[in-house]
Amino acid sequence: MSFFTRIVTRSALGVAFARSMSTEAAPVVAATRKVVIPRPRGQVDTPESFLKAIGRGCEKYTEKFKDWDHLFKANTIALKHEMGIGAKQRKWILMWTNKFRLGIDPYLIRTSKKHTMKRTERLARAKRRRND
Repeated sequence: MSFFTRIVTRSALGVAFARSMSTEAAPVVAATRKVVIPRPRGQVDTPESFLKAIGRGCEKYTEKFKDWDHLFKANTIALKHEMGIGAKQRKWILMWTNKFRLGIDPYLIRTSKKHTMKRTERLARAKRRRND
């Protein structure tokens, strides 16, 4: 036992720290994740109605989900590689499935119109303002 290990392992926190700094191979533990699938409630009872309720172009992916369970079991990897869903919609769907698990019913959050202009349109508008 090294000098450092003897000093650090005098407390419970020190023992945990010494174990984390150990060069010995730690046993590999399989990560198991229990997925909670909520019951449909209100008007949201199918993947199609869920995706339509959250908006932002997610309704075009309704045919990718087989059923309600498939929607709530899908993770990032499945949405990306197996279903080919883009990053923005993928994050939006995962955020809303998590909120639905927590009891928040989906509603449409519109994007801001302030920053939707293209760069060329903004430059043209700024140029017109300078000339006025």
